[in-house]
Amino acid sequence: MIESRKNFAIVCDSACDLPLSVLERAGVALVPLKVRIADETYRDCIDIDAPDYFVSFSSRTGQVNTYSPSVEELADVYKSLVSQGYTQIVSVHVSSEMRDAYQNAVAAAHETKGARIQVMDTRGTSGKFALVLARLACDRDAGFGVDECVARAVRVAQESRMLVIPSAAARPDHGIGHRSRGILGHVTSLQRRALGIRGVFEINGEGQANELFRSSELSRLSGFMARTMSAYAQKMGPVIYVEVSGGVPKFLSVVEKPLDTNEFESDCAAVLDTNPTTTSQLGVGAVGLAYVPQSLLDPAEAASFFQVDEALDS
Repeated sequence: MIESRKNFAIVCDSACDLPLSVLERAGVALVPLKVRIADETYRDCIDIDAPDYFVSFSSRTGQVNTYSPSVEELADVYKSLVSQGYTQIVSVHVSSEMRDAYQNAVAAAHETKGARIQVMDTRGTSGKFALVLARLACDRDAGFGVDECVARAVRVAQESRMLVIPSAAARPDHGIGHRSRGILGHVTSLQRRALGIRGVFEINGEGQANELFRSSELSRLSGFMARTMSAYAQKMGPVIYVEVSGGVPKFLSVVEKPLDTNEFESDCAAVLDTNPTTTSQLGVGAVGLAYVPQSLLDPAEAASFFQVDEALDS
């Protein structure tokens, strides 16, 4: 059950890579993606957390699959919110180019009576998804009407970008419910694993992932990410960004180094550890940056949203 908020309820799936404590504090209802390891199925954020999964995944990569929330699971959450008195619900999901969670949510919304349910495609995953959710939740709490909140969040989805460097051993095809392109639909995985090659992929405003650059050296990939972000800031103005880490902090420090520059103005809002289902696709050791103009999401607003409640998180 989520904390009662004015105007409307917000639902999301766990591809946003936000810890449960942040979602609870923000009054957002979670419908988790699921990861299956051998014969056991776990719910993101609830049955298994990121640190535990990094260990399990590293030792059992050949026995892992991931799944989107089912239509029935989504409908159950919507009906629970209706029973709490909500007549407006916004359900926010990972890019429809990557998974079928959005399509399942649309089907569940059609089955649910008693509330107007708007299903939103964030056109992204992980940090990009999190930025969209931050915009929506901040506007709801500021008292904006539901349609204006959705329109402003859609703008963030359109204008935000994410750059991600998967591990050399990434398996983008893991799991039932993945769309044909997946997160990394163009990767030739076997060749990359053999040569240790990694690439920088951009998730654009349409939710599609395109490879921009490749190298076996993380420092070169990180430098390219910084230049790409700089070019975006030159066009769009100061940016706010979140960092994404797949469980190897030393890799993230390599990514951070070229961002220490006066070439463009930026503020880091949060560092997110990938949830198990994201880790299964991008691999342990993946790193990324998601960013959006500060004109669309103010650093102070973002800091308030991403703040971790230590009492809940312990």
